[in-house]
Amino acid sequence: MDKYKNTDLVEMSGLGNNKRNSQSGLTLIEALVATVIVGIGFVSVFQMVQYSVSSIGVSSDRSKANLLMTMVVEDFISEKNTIAEKAKRTNFKDKLFDDEHGFSSKPTFDITSCSKSGPNRTSPADNALDNKIHKWKHRFSQKRLKCTNVTGGTTNDKKTLNVFTLCNNSVVSKSNLSKKNRPCKFNNNKKYVGHLANSKAVGIYMERYFGRLEVGITTGKTKTVRGNKEPVSKKKVLYFQID
Repeated sequence: MDKYKNTDLVEMSGLGNNKRNSQSGLTLIEALVATVIVGIGFVSVFQMVQYSVSSIGVSSDRSKANLLMTMVVEDFISEKNTIAEKAKRTNFKDKLFDDEHGFSSKPTFDITSCSKSGPNRTSPADNALDNKIHKWKHRFSQKRLKCTNVTGGTTNDKKTLNVFTLCNNSVVSKSNLSKKNRPCKFNNNKKYVGHLANSKAVGIYMERYFGRLEVGITTGKTKTVRGNKEPVSKKKVLYFQID
């Protein structure tokens, strides 16, 4: 029985030296700090993704606006001398000019509110001007280009086509004007000297028509106006010579 004495000294298998591991774990505070750091990283990445998506949307609208503006300019130039008003025998460009600078004092093509699909009609008009205006309003509707209304039902994403003339009112006979009783919108009496030696100063005597197309594009951002948040619009402007 001697071999069973002092059993407390027997080293049982698996127990060995029961020393504590020298490697310490994470405390609760350290775990919380790590969670906060990872969370901040995820929030930053999420904000970057949101900004990227918004930037892609704005860039797409700008590209579409460029294409639509080019379409309007090409339509205008191709129809500039087409009869737009049969009763007065007024052509396309003069009709738009007279509407803006005449009695109505308002551009013919002027979109001041958002439209989902553009104007409705049962049959086409019998003149090129009305058909073109109808086409342009459909093309610039929310089907193709984003638009946001503000308070009062209007929008900052306006689309406007202006027509004006540049000529010289000092010409006595007024033979340079398409309408003798209509003065130049912008009078230019300046004379220009050519780049060649001994060139004479020559003025601009022939009437020239120019167009200005302005298109507002929503940016997805907002600003505070008189206590109300309103969408921010960025304008694209295209000047072009009609003839």
